[in-house]
Amino acid sequence: MCSKEVHVRLNYCQEEPQVLPSKPTTRNSPTKPGPLETIQDVREAHEEFDLELHGFRYVKAPTDFNNWDSELEIRNVLIPEMEVLLRQELRGCDEIHVVGIKSEQGPSASGCNRMVHIDHTVSSVESMLHQKYGIRPEHLLTRRVRLINIWRPVNCVVHSEPIAIADGRGLDLKRDITSSDLSTPISIGRYHEERHWYYMSEQAEEDVLLFKTYDSNQAASSKPCLRTGFNIPDPSGSNSCSKAIEIQVLVFTHPNDEQTTHVHQFKEIETLRKELGTLSNDVLHNQDVVRAVLDLRQWESLKAAEQMHHLASDRDHSRAESQSLSKQLNYLEEWIMGLYMSCSLSPEETDTVEQLRHFICSTPRLRERFSQDEQAYQSMRQSMNLFGADAELMLLRQQLYAQCRETERLAANIDAKVESKMDEGFQAAVQTAVKQERSKDEFVIQDLRQENQRLRQALAEMSALDC
Repeated sequence: MCSKEVHVRLNYCQEEPQVLPSKPTTRNSPTKPGPLETIQDVREAHEEFDLELHGFRYVKAPTDFNNWDSELEIRNVLIPEMEVLLRQELRGCDEIHVVGIKSEQGPSASGCNRMVHIDHTVSSVESMLHQKYGIRPEHLLTRRVRLINIWRPVNCVVHSEPIAIADGRGLDLKRDITSSDLSTPISIGRYHEERHWYYMSEQAEEDVLLFKTYDSNQAASSKPCLRTGFNIPDPSGSNSCSKAIEIQVLVFTHPNDEQTTHVHQFKEIETLRKELGTLSNDVLHNQDVVRAVLDLRQWESLKAAEQMHHLASDRDHSRAESQSLSKQLNYLEEWIMGLYMSCSLSPEETDTVEQLRHFICSTPRLRERFSQDEQAYQSMRQSMNLFGADAELMLLRQQLYAQCRETERLAANIDAKVESKMDEGFQAAVQTAVKQERSKDEFVIQDLRQENQRLRQALAEMSALDC
């Protein structure tokens, strides 16, 4: 297979992009074909190019991977293969981080692939480094960060629409590129006559293209590489490649003194990871302890609630007893005051009256009641002195009459209760008699049913004999 060069016109930025008034975050970036340029085929000379020196390199990297539609499989199987490849082709790969995986239908599937461009700007990469990794622009003075694109066809050969890649040694970022859209990181290239373009004819799946999109080392031999898709008329009429995959990775290179620090940091991270595992186990154990304490608190709360219930019951019982005692005390006070009143009316009960007076005066409640009713007692005694024995007889009659009324009331209550009990006994006797009669009726009905059944059987037998 012979190498061949192609002469084509590539699409460049036509003029300085203008901000659209209706879309202040979007720039209008018209493109137009540039002068006729030569694109050299590297099929027979791809070993002469170096990723560090030229900014790109084609590498033979056969793979047994075939599950191209699964991003999970790509990350678990294909990405480790590509990391090994990068460490072979690029010096200073201390850390490699995947930042993008893109599957596209052919190299020219999207419009930006048909114009000269770079996928990222310097500001977009530095913004990504700051947001995802906490790396500020001033940190890039002591370490190196490169953004590398890995592009390869999938299950096909590129015949008519290959990728053209420019030598990164002649790129001037201020002169040769301009941002196309303030909301996207793509930069569009301007034409320059001293630029050198390359491609690989009939690029197959095993032909992997590595090229630089960003490099924080401004003194590097090569700058980021411009790229574009272009068309080659294919006399054989073969179809173009139907699918390709592109992977973007960040390659971090630590300073010499930082490499040793990085090893120590890794050991510290492992130690912290173990301590974190131990702490996690302690947290789980503490959670069990907390649950046990909560269960104990809940049980104590239930016991406290039961005790409160018992205390409330005791309180109600004590209140009822207090009310009962209060009623008994009132009744006793009434009886004592009545006895004092009765004895005061009789001249023969002078000693008893003095004893009652002494008892009443020594008891605060009785003394208070006595002081309130003393005037009434004095008036009653004066009346007794005026009317003598007749008044005493009248008082005794009144007391006897009151006792008779109380006796009649008690007798009426007793009669009512006796009648109620008699009614209940009568109703119970009637119900018992009814139950007994119903039982007898059931036995009679059962005997009649059996006799009826016997007669039916006899009638059936007689009918059979007549036949």
